[in-house]
Amino acid sequence: MSRDSDESTQGIKQEQSPETDGTSSAPDTPETQPLSITLPDGSENVADAIVTHREMLTDPHEHGLATDEDISHLSEAMETFSGRLEKATHQSDETQSQIDELQHLVEQQQQQINELHSVVTSLADILGTEAGWTKFNDK
Repeated sequence: MSRDSDESTQGIKQEQSPETDGTSSAPDTPETQPLSITLPDGSENVADAIVTHREMLTDPHEHGLATDEDISHLSEAMETFSGRLEKATHQSDETQSQIDELQHLVEQQQQQINELHSVVTSLADILGTEAGWTKFNDK
């Protein structure tokens, strides 16, 4: 760390009095309340935090941050997956449309079968006989 930053932090520490260090029993007002900034882990003062952040920005991979290459790779992957998602959504919509058409067709056929069943039963009654029915889903 540089000598200037050491002197500036020592100057700040020396300027603090017991009344402004946050331990006094007097109620804190906005004018007297000390500024509290949370420093990153391993930093004892603001200067250390600035140096740490500069190091993190100059070598982000070493500090677990994404590099430009990582971001480019992730952006390309997102574009690829977005395209695939759009295609899959389109296929799903088409499939759902086909399912709806088939369901409507089955309902129409079921209605026709019920009407034919009714007509055959009526004819059987007129002829004085009975008609036996077996449905494909009967066990």
